[in-house]
Amino acid sequence: MSLSFSLCLLLQTADLSAIPEGIFSPAERAKLERESKVENRIKVYQTASERIHGSFLEAISKDQFPSVPETLKLWTSLLAESLKDIEANLKSKKPRALIKFEIHVRKAIAAVQDGKIRAPVEQQDFFDACLAQASATHKRLVEILFPS
Repeated sequence: MSLSFSLCLLLQTADLSAIPEGIFSPAERAKLERESKVENRIKVYQTASERIHGSFLEAISKDQFPSVPETLKLWTSLLAESLKDIEANLKSKKPRALIKFEIHVRKAIAAVQDGKIRAPVEQQDFFDACLAQASATHKRLVEILFPS
């Protein structure tokens, strides 16, 4: 394998060393490490987001609010890291995986807003901060899909 090709592959893959621990399951992390196509990594980001978001929904439904801030922190970190990878490596502006991920993020934000209603008063500011960060990420995904 040529050096330039190896460097190209290295630049195209996600930098998992900078990603906080706990965002990805071992299987998701392994899949990200092997995957050279950003479109396929987006699918892994969506899977991880769905898993984390499911944990959030479960905690809300069981009124287990002490675990919610950490779960939301993981989710917004995942969104931020996925956006960095997408912005750095996406060649095609409208791959199907990105469209599906944008739809998932939009629906997840709506569900977090619904969950905020049930959250204790002391967590409201945290919810607002996470929602602002997730909304900014979503806005950027929409801009990538529909450049003006």
